[in-house]
Amino acid sequence: MPNWVAALVLAAFISGALIHRAWRRHRERRAAARRVVEKPNSYYFPKHVQDQFDREWYESIRLDHLHEVNREEVERLLARIRAEGLDSLRRDERAFLERIARLEAARERRGTQPPPGDPWPRPA
Repeated sequence: MPNWVAALVLAAFISGALIHRAWRRHRERRAAARRVVEKPNSYYFPKHVQDQFDREWYESIRLDHLHEVNREEVERLLARIRAEGLDSLRRDERAFLERIARLEAARERRGTQPPPGDPWPRPA
């Protein structure tokens, strides 16, 4: 075999090894860039922690500020949460509690309360 053929085979082998190494490094960098590592002080809360926050938020709704119909619905949903947990609520029931709690929080920020002696507070 001529000497130049051996040199060509050796050059092809070395080139292939370098290309393979560069490709592996590229794949490792791309995988590392896609990897999501949770930072210690991030905005993300695990589901059970978020459920606990939501439950406390729903429990803080002042029932005396609600209309009778809304009050009965909120009491029914809170009793179900206490008995079966937050996962037992349907999406529309949870959305209802979110709206009521958000309205209650806005009312407390404004400092408004129903007029004294009014037996039928305004609906939320």
